[in-house]
Amino acid sequence: MELSRLLDELTRTAARTGIEVRMEHFDPNLSDARRPRGGLCTVRGRRVILVDACAALPDRIATVAAALSRIDLDALYLPPIVRATIGAHASLSGAMATQVTPTAREARPLPPVRARLRDEPGERFEAEASERPDREE
Repeated sequence: MELSRLLDELTRTAARTGIEVRMEHFDPNLSDARRPRGGLCTVRGRRVILVDACAALPDRIATVAAALSRIDLDALYLPPIVRATIGAHASLSGAMATQVTPTAREARPLPPVRARLRDEPGERFEAEASERPDREE
């Protein structure tokens, strides 16, 4: 399925659940290229999915799919690709929510690591005198 058609299907799915999808031009100073803004919100009592119209098409799809993943869609028939896209974004957003960032009090420095020298080709490390079987004391 083409990406533009997938976005249309996601938008229709939102409309079937009573959620309006609005493509708005966001302030570029507020949006981050790595993490585009937008998502499900309530405006004057109505649920709306806001999407950055200037974002790339895959980012717009991700925004709508992530928002729809928070809605119960079991009673609706959805094409398999649409349901899979929503499901993929549900697992991604769930995995991000379960990541715990330690607070400053909980954060502890890592224990020191002992570096080991690698033996060079043709060289061997000498064992301690007590470990060498060929030496008699």
